[in-house]
Amino acid sequence: MAKLNLEIVLLVQAAPPPAATAPATPQPPQLQRLAPVTQKARALTLAKGGRTENAVVRYQIFLRTIAKPGAVPATPEGVTVSAIPCAWIVESYLQRDLCFYSITGLLGCEEGATKPLQAVENGQADLPAGTTCEVFAKPVTAAEDRVIATLDRLKDQMFDEDYQLAVKPRLIRGGTTVTER
Repeated sequence: MAKLNLEIVLLVQAAPPPAATAPATPQPPQLQRLAPVTQKARALTLAKGGRTENAVVRYQIFLRTIAKPGAVPATPEGVTVSAIPCAWIVESYLQRDLCFYSITGLLGCEEGATKPLQAVENGQADLPAGTTCEVFAKPVTAAEDRVIATLDRLKDQMFDEDYQLAVKPRLIRGGTTVTER
């Protein structure tokens, strides 16, 4: 009989080395932001030919803020920059969604409509060295606060005007009776 020689080789693998911790990379400045300001819903009952249906008009006013860093002028060696140029624009928008419901639940919503509002502010400033031109810079948030204050005074009027001029005429055009719930 032939003798069988078996050699067993065990390969032992060491545990993988711990992952090297990468140095924290600075986050790039946030140059654009969308932020809701206020919302409102108007519940409606629509009636036509003895049948009724529920609808809701959902409104939202939001801001779009854009910060634009300016070019830092070339400086000779040993000279420090004392100001960072920054420009911004704060725009406001009204968004409307009209949704219809039946006794079994949601039927569907129209495609939302968004329109720009006149509450807008543009500005520019030289920020102190060491700061970043982004949407959270103090002059930019101050501009947002001013636009929001204007919108807070006018929001109910804007919601009502949009309903009276854009929504209600479309609903009653086909002989539908509209009542607010």
